Formats: sequence, C-alpha cells, structure tokens
Amino acid sequence: MNDKVIKDMVYTSLFAALICVATFIIKVPSVVTNGYTHLGDGFIFIAVTLLGKKNGAWAGAIGASLADLIGGYSFYALPTFIIKFVMGYIMGTMIEKLPNIKHKRIIGSAMGSLWQIFAYYVVGSLMVGSFISTLAEIPGNTIQSAAGIIVAFAFTGVFKHTSIGKNMLEC
Repeated sequence: MNDKVIKDMVYTSLFAALICVATFIIKVPSVVTNGYTHLGDGFIFIAVTLLGKKNGAWAGAIGASLADLIGGYSFYALPTFIIKFVMGYIMGTMIEKLPNIKHKRIIGSAMGSLWQIFAYYVVGSLMVGSFISTLAEIPGNTIQSAAGIIVAFAFTGVFKHTSIGKNMLEC
C-alpha cells in the first residue's frame, strides 16, 4: 500500500470514530420519535467536505451505524449504514457537480438531508407497518439535519482560518 491509501484509511477511520461519538454521546432524546437528535450528521458533512464523497460517505456510514449498535438501536444499524452512506455520497456528488457555485456545500448538505429525511420516513414506516404514524418523525429528522448543517458550517467556518484548513477548504 502506498502512503495515500494508508492516509485515506486513517482519516476515514478517524472520522468514523468522531461520527460515532458525536452520534452516541451528544444526543437529545426525542419523545415524539422514541429516538434522539444528535450532532453526528454535522461530522458526516465535515467528513465529506474534508475527505471527499467516497471516504466521507464510508466514514458516515460506519460511524453512524456503530452508534446505533452501541446505543441499542441495532435494528436500525443496516438502514442507517445505507442511508448515511447515500447521504454523504449525495453531498459529495453535489459538491463535484457544482464546482463554481459559492454555496455548493450547503446545497449538497441540504440535498443529502432531504434524502435522509425521506429514507428514514420510509424505513420507519416499513418497520411499524404504517406510513401515517411515522409522519411525526419528519420534524425530528429535519431538526437533526438542520443541526448537522449548522455544526458543520460553524466548524468549517472556523477551521478554514487555520493553516491546515486553508489548504483543505476551498470555499
């Protein structure tokens, strides 16, 4: 293996761990959904920004599904893995496809969030057998996505003013 492959593996693993911690530790219980709102999505958006769509998506999928396993939501681990991977990949693809757009990371995060909200609605509906009762989860998932976008942009806004961040963040 060359140095770039090893470096990519280390950064992807590091972000998977950060995402797991941000999802598992930093959470606000939600009575409506019987789940919680967490800041892990923000770290997924940061991972995609810094690592690119493929490695950022892998970090998000691994970290978030590990948090589900550790946190007692094992029945959501596989759906979470798929949903978070696709969410990160959508964000990364939007960043690539909109190279000259100033707010491409916000657009990518919003598009990935829309996917996540829809996908968790469908998965939750299939799990409980009702597409009506799970409509109540949409506001909680929307708040979680919005919190993730705010965390990601607050962090990268500060990070881009550091010597390392200037080289890693282009906008």
